[in-house]
Amino acid sequence: MRKMQKPPVGKTREKKQEPLAEGLQIVPTDSAGRRLWKKMNDEQIVEFAKKLMEEKGLTKRKELQKADQGLYFVLRIRGLLGEVGFDDKLRSWKDMSNTEVVEFAQKFMEENGITWRSELKKADCGLYGVLKRRGLLGEVGFEEKKRKERIWTKMDEEEIVEVARRSVKEREITERDELKKTDSGLYEVLRKRGLLDKVGLEERKRAWNKMSDEEVVEFAQKFMEKKKITGRIGLQKADSGLYEVLRKRGLLDRVFAHIERQRDDNARDAVINALTEFAKSENPEVEIA
Repeated sequence: MRKMQKPPVGKTREKKQEPLAEGLQIVPTDSAGRRLWKKMNDEQIVEFAKKLMEEKGLTKRKELQKADQGLYFVLRIRGLLGEVGFDDKLRSWKDMSNTEVVEFAQKFMEENGITWRSELKKADCGLYGVLKRRGLLGEVGFEEKKRKERIWTKMDEEEIVEVARRSVKEREITERDELKKTDSGLYEVLRKRGLLDKVGLEERKRAWNKMSDEEVVEFAQKFMEKKKITGRIGLQKADSGLYEVLRKRGLLDRVFAHIERQRDDNARDAVINALTEFAKSENPEVEIA
């Protein structure tokens, strides 16, 4: 029987790195197949977008958005849409009245799913500048849309988690720090309600294996002091990763020892004070040392 020969290592790698389309470079992906744009610099992303547009015959922003929503969002959030080279008509703002500029902006925002000022500024800094110079930003409708979407007190936990998951998926966010930088308001709501674990984001990897038990305990105690955490459940909600490291190493008792000792001391003092007051009430003439 003939023995099958294994293909050379180089050949195997070439097969795994097949381009997405002719002339297009590969975009790094994680284990779940999600594209990791953060590992590409601005120049690489613009080059990728230009080649994709050329191969698919795309000339307008809306066409690119339909063809590849993830790529379009990355270009928009990094402020790179103006560098891709869309076939947009030159606009003569000076010939447009305030009403026409506002209507143009509202239509542009609707077509591109823009709801916040920062998003419009990144998507079209020229239009944003005209609105700002003419004092028209308040007439476009940013604040009304924002208030409508961000009334967290009227949303239950399931609704907030759903909003967060949708936002994370659309923006291709994989880590908590990314969400915190992109949307600090949503991040804080999730953190305060103890919902970060339910969103499915990865925590930034900390090198716990390189830290001794003493270092981990010291880190945990400083973290608890900063966050004013006094109980185990509070620590678990605030940082489940740190809590698990402490639990697996059997360090939880050491971390909470001073807090629990203080509680015992307070309880003991309370009992002594109560007994003292009782004794005084029973024998008012007797002095208790």
